[in-house]
Amino acid sequence: MNEKAKSILRPLYAYGFMEALIFWYAIEKLLWTASGVTPEQIIILGLVAQSSQVLIEIPSSIIADRWSRRKTLILASAFMLLSIVIVLFSQTIIAFAVMSLSWACYFAFRSGTTNAYMYDLLKEKGEQSQYRKAASRYSTYQLSALLISSLGSSALIKTGSLLTPYWISLIPTVIAIMILIRMHEPPVERTEKSTGTALHHVRSASRQITKHGWLVMIFTALSLVTAGQFIWYEYYQLFAINRGVAPVLFGVMLALIHVGNIVGAEFAHRVKNPNSVMLTALLALLISSFSLAFVSSTVAIIIFLMMCFFGSTSASIVLEESLQHQISSELRATTLSLTGFMSRIFFGIGAVMIIFLNTTPKSIAFVTFLLFLCVAIYIPVRKKLTPA
Repeated sequence: MNEKAKSILRPLYAYGFMEALIFWYAIEKLLWTASGVTPEQIIILGLVAQSSQVLIEIPSSIIADRWSRRKTLILASAFMLLSIVIVLFSQTIIAFAVMSLSWACYFAFRSGTTNAYMYDLLKEKGEQSQYRKAASRYSTYQLSALLISSLGSSALIKTGSLLTPYWISLIPTVIAIMILIRMHEPPVERTEKSTGTALHHVRSASRQITKHGWLVMIFTALSLVTAGQFIWYEYYQLFAINRGVAPVLFGVMLALIHVGNIVGAEFAHRVKNPNSVMLTALLALLISSFSLAFVSSTVAIIIFLMMCFFGSTSASIVLEESLQHQISSELRATTLSLTGFMSRIFFGIGAVMIIFLNTTPKSIAFVTFLLFLCVAIYIPVRKKLTPA
């Protein structure tokens, strides 16, 4: 990435780093289990979060396109703050359900908005050709923060309690909001596509995807790989609990998962041929998810989870870039959120299948293997992928 693009995005990178210092995420399911929540209830709470995002996803992206992407991100961080506060004051299943709704709002208001904001910041200065490198580097900064906070969570629960990581997470969340308040927002050119009713706005965004059959297949592949990644994010702790992984290792496990994410982001950044990235990513996804159905040692679990997140991160960056170059600026957040909307539908189908298969580590691995196998839908249109 050139120096001009780096200078344009430096404040956004700082925001991404601070916003990703989520010290409590690595031990969330441990807190839930310690508070009496059962494995089946954990699956249901995950469904609550993801199904809520299905309802909020599109309206939140319309707000980002029509109002302000920067202010929408501020609102997302406010929901993050609310999620933390709810858990600090109550640790019941009702509180966790309300927190899951607030967390869903946080993700929905971020979904598509951050990437649309990044692309428009670059496009304003004529640097949109740097997007894949910029998005990969943003992922690296964000994932580095997640790695730090994951390792920190293990230390925090050893010196404090399961609530200590929540208290510490308040600080970077407030700093992230302060960074956004001071950031610049590029103007977005408006046409009849983004005026009129909200339904008209969504239809215009949908036409961005359906205008080419090959774009629909890339859109579907991106939705599938995102859904599989969501399942592992939601349920890897439940998987580890059932496999007997020691609680003290949960922070280390999430940190190493983020190492896999970082390597995947840097791989997508440095390899110019998108098909080389996708082939490597798909093989990593299929091998890791299949193997996780059978391994039981902590080391093997961590290695295959790292492979899984390496593959999902690198594949999603390449697929999303191919969508970005086909999207009008005024509809960018909404169009990208449609992938989030579809991925959560795939997630919901997968979660129901996991429950139907008795909520075991094997069922989680089996369902994600099927989702990742379906990502191969991109292969017939692989020549349409955008090179770096």
